[in-house]
Amino acid sequence: MSAHGAVHVAAGVVGYLALCAAFPVLARSLAARGLRGWAVCSRLAPVVVLSGFAASAASVLAFTAGTGLGLVWLAALALRLGSAAAVR
Repeated sequence: MSAHGAVHVAAGVVGYLALCAAFPVLARSLAARGLRGWAVCSRLAPVVVLSGFAASAASVLAFTAGTGLGLVWLAALALRLGSAAAVR
């Protein structure tokens, strides 16, 4: 692996771990707002993302699915929270 590739992988790991840490923090805020379903899914999303990373040695598809789900869930949360802010 090249130095550029190693930096790319390291930055990706840091970024996705930060994403996985943010989801439970957001879940607490969502639960306080009464959005229990969103909170539950935000607590489950890191499990799926990390499972995708763990399975990446066996399947690139698992890695892609895990990371993709994390980004899709982040976009869904942004839309949900953005629309709630617009209503206020």
